Amino acid sequence: MGKKVKRFSILAAVIAVAVTLQVIAQEVTEHSFIRPFPGSTFDELRSEEFSFGEYEFRTGTPPRDYTTATVRGVKRTLRYFLYNADGTPNRAVSQVEYFENYKAAALERGGTVKWEDRHYGLVFTIPREDGGITWCHVTVAVSPARTILNIIDEAPLVTSLEFTPVQMMEALNADGSIALYGILFDFDKATLQQASGKQLQDVLTLLHTNPDLRLEIQGHTDSDGSADYNLQLSQRRAESVRQYLLLFGIEPSRLQAKGYGESMSVVPNNSEENKAKNRRVELVRF
Repeated sequence: MGKKVKRFSILAAVIAVAVTLQVIAQEVTEHSFIRPFPGSTFDELRSEEFSFGEYEFRTGTPPRDYTTATVRGVKRTLRYFLYNADGTPNRAVSQVEYFENYKAAALERGGTVKWEDRHYGLVFTIPREDGGITWCHVTVAVSPARTILNIIDEAPLVTSLEFTPVQMMEALNADGSIALYGILFDFDKATLQQASGKQLQDVLTLLHTNPDLRLEIQGHTDSDGSADYNLQLSQRRAESVRQYLLLFGIEPSRLQAKGYGESMSVVPNNSEENKAKNRRVELVRF
């Protein structure tokens, strides 16, 4: 009898740990920018939200040329229904109309369609201002007028975001250059984000304490968009950094701004993580 109690206790403990690892949120919230089809009703009772989870998304070219991407982060499964005024399901909206609505909204925010067919559904990604990517898989059942959104807010890439002035100087002495990931811009713009302030101040300290140091400020992008557009965007971003540093008394002749677009990728642009590594500002000694 004692052995049975012991086994039950161990099993209960394992179950408790498993539940804890899922980190189930107490309240389900709708997504901040992926919105339901207009007029839909949120089924909060049958929706789920996890502070950390994973989901497998299909990417590629329908019908058979596909791979899967397992993405981790904040996970939501959100269910919506579209009703007529009398409370019956609105079956007049086709799957195509649902998908076109979601695609238009995603593309408006700079998103990318990863997969679309009538069997598996629609998959798209949207870049966020914090550097992370949001993934969404949309499935639609027309007869019950039900939409299910499986959404993962992928955590932003952390890649030695900030370097001290001493570390930057060591890298410049050893390699002649250093890649900075702590200088951030608004999406698709050359506007510096407030979060860039500390790294920019460290660059200023580097320049003030090394008065003979001359730097080329390089802008680099990933391969999303056309090569010509990325070249122009990277030039504007490099110039934004230069102008910021000039405001604090750095001699203009010590700084050059040059955009290289996607031409000097450090890794292939074949994943969201790699693209984040290619989006950077580099300081190069000259």
